[in-house]
Amino acid sequence: MPATVPRPLHHADFTPLVGRSLWAECDPEAVELELIEATPLVDRGVVDRPPFILILRSGPMALLVSATYRLHGHGFGPEPVDLIQIARPASGPPGHYYQAVFN
Repeated sequence: MPATVPRPLHHADFTPLVGRSLWAECDPEAVELELIEATPLVDRGVVDRPPFILILRSGPMALLVSATYRLHGHGFGPEPVDLIQIARPASGPPGHYYQAVFN
């Protein structure tokens, strides 16, 4: 069976989900992530769609390693998204923070 090619994701796919929960498929169970931010980046014309960045947060008890996770929730996904752990913003609530950059 041929591998499934992920569909291109766009900033508009995520803007209605800001402030809502997405779920990262993990073993033994999915981890809830809050989509904190979906921000467009400066378009350098390298790809067919404008680049953007996502910031997500998990609770303090759920730590994900930097990897590709299938995210889903509220009519979105499941879609593979590369998450990288980042430092917690000084003003951010407790938890673990991640970014996904689409460029």
